[in-house]
Amino acid sequence: MAEATGTTIVVDPSVKGKVKVVSSKPVSREELYELFLSILEVHGYTAVRSGGVIRVIQNKDARSAPVQVRDGNTGKASDEYVTEVIKLDNISAAKLIPVLRPLVPQQAHMAAYAPSNAIIISDLSSNIDRIRSIIERMDKSAVQQTDIVKLRYGVAENVVSMLDQLAKSEAKQSGGESEVLLVADARTNSVLVSGDELERARIRTLVEYLDTPLEQSGNVKVVYLEYANATDIADVLTRVMQNINRLDATEGAKKPRSDNSATIEADEGTNSLIITADTDEMASIEAVIQRLDIRRAQVLVEAIIVEMEVIDGQDLGLQWLFADSSGAFGSNINASDARARNIADAILPSDDTSTDISLGGLAGALANTGGTTLGWGQISDSLTMAVILSALNEQNNANILSTPSLLTLDNQEAYITVGQNVPFVTGSFTNTGAGGDGAQNPFQTIQRENVGITLTVTPHINEGDSVVLDIVQEVSSLSGLSAVASDLITNERKIQTKVLAQDNRVVVLGGLIKDDVQDGSQKVPLLGDIPFLGRLFRTDAVQITKTNLLIFIRPTIIRDNAALAGASAEKYRYIRDQQMQRREQGLQFFGDDQLPVLPEWQEQLQQLEQMKFNEAPAITEGQ
Repeated sequence: MAEATGTTIVVDPSVKGKVKVVSSKPVSREELYELFLSILEVHGYTAVRSGGVIRVIQNKDARSAPVQVRDGNTGKASDEYVTEVIKLDNISAAKLIPVLRPLVPQQAHMAAYAPSNAIIISDLSSNIDRIRSIIERMDKSAVQQTDIVKLRYGVAENVVSMLDQLAKSEAKQSGGESEVLLVADARTNSVLVSGDELERARIRTLVEYLDTPLEQSGNVKVVYLEYANATDIADVLTRVMQNINRLDATEGAKKPRSDNSATIEADEGTNSLIITADTDEMASIEAVIQRLDIRRAQVLVEAIIVEMEVIDGQDLGLQWLFADSSGAFGSNINASDARARNIADAILPSDDTSTDISLGGLAGALANTGGTTLGWGQISDSLTMAVILSALNEQNNANILSTPSLLTLDNQEAYITVGQNVPFVTGSFTNTGAGGDGAQNPFQTIQRENVGITLTVTPHINEGDSVVLDIVQEVSSLSGLSAVASDLITNERKIQTKVLAQDNRVVVLGGLIKDDVQDGSQKVPLLGDIPFLGRLFRTDAVQITKTNLLIFIRPTIIRDNAALAGASAEKYRYIRDQQMQRREQGLQFFGDDQLPVLPEWQEQLQQLEQMKFNEAPAITEGQ
């Protein structure tokens, strides 16, 4: 090789062995030398050129040998061992070394010099050319962008100051300059981060860590509640700590007891707890609060009250009376029949000399009389006689359906009342003057009571899909018999019970099925029993009343917002459907603008969201 290439070759003593190379065609002097270098590299040796001398040594010793140093690609690549310095323009040399290290042989040398941002590499010339090609593709201008990080707890100036100190320390250790720019915006309490994507991601991670609320130190801690009421939780925890202290006091020397007892105070304004306790007690109290401050389920209770009443009545009879100016009189008027009494008063003469029939009183009596009434009165000036024939067939049907419903929290009592507030006279007072001038300062005492439908319920949800209900259901109304009583009369149906019902299942609470038959007859003795003719002296009345009253209940457990929204939407759409039916029925009398209708459920939600958006403060770009 020395004769063929015209060079001086110094061989390391460890280089021994025979190599056989077969070529299918003649090779030139340059090709022979490259073939020679390839053979050495395959067997773990390399050629190091120093001036006009080529030394053949082991690869592991090549990086410490006085190899040739080149500044860049000098032309054709070869397998000679050289050293090259590659300068980078856009990326950090120190960050690129871990990426390139696996691409070079183990015996090669590669290091970064931060002050000049360069890479020093000692390896075969061909390998260095490959590494340089990779670096040229990676050493491109990085995309510089700016992120705006808004802070919630930290102060922008303080955060930027700490990050700048950290960046300067890292740049000093690496010998380079900081590759990221940080600017604090005091007006919006934001940090502006400018740099490449990797640096910006690293800075964002640091900012998120720094932008956290301060840890509460000492023996005082504030715990904000999400669902539970702070006052109720404070009372419960205070009793718990009192029981623990009492237990510690009974154990005595067995368990050391802290001199400072824990205190829990409630702040209603922020719905938070202010806890003063030792470290071990604080951890126990926080664990209890975490289990108590949970979202409570709700129960939608729907009551169905069905009341059906059927009244059939028949009334047929003949009543008569007479009076003579000589003092003779007689009658078979039913004392309980107000109609007959009023007609008799209008027909029969009074103690005055007038014998004319009171037409106004007679018209008023007939107006208040149901059915058919026929009469005949006043025979002569001295004899007055009234005959009243009453015939009535009455049938009343009533079908009342009430569906009160209410939503309440688990274990929370709730009630709903729909009805009237009716006054009842409870007493009266009259003060008579001493001179007999009559009553002075009379007054009555009145007490008002609710008359209608009242539903009181307290739900207790089990772990499964059932719920225990403490229910008080009351249905009251004014009675039609109030006209003959001294005061108002109310009908009352009340149920007080505790039931276990499954979720969304209808159960019956109770009811009343009543048949009331009243059959009455009034007649003149002996005369009223005469066949056919006895009808002239007899009055018959029959009334049949059938009452069906049943109360049903359906509880629905609502555990999340989706179920609550579904229940609300169902009621909302029902009311809207009723309004749409009324609008269709009233189109011939009114226009569409005179019969307003609720909007669609989704449209209503969109309007609410739009209202929230309009009321929200303006958000600047980047927040």
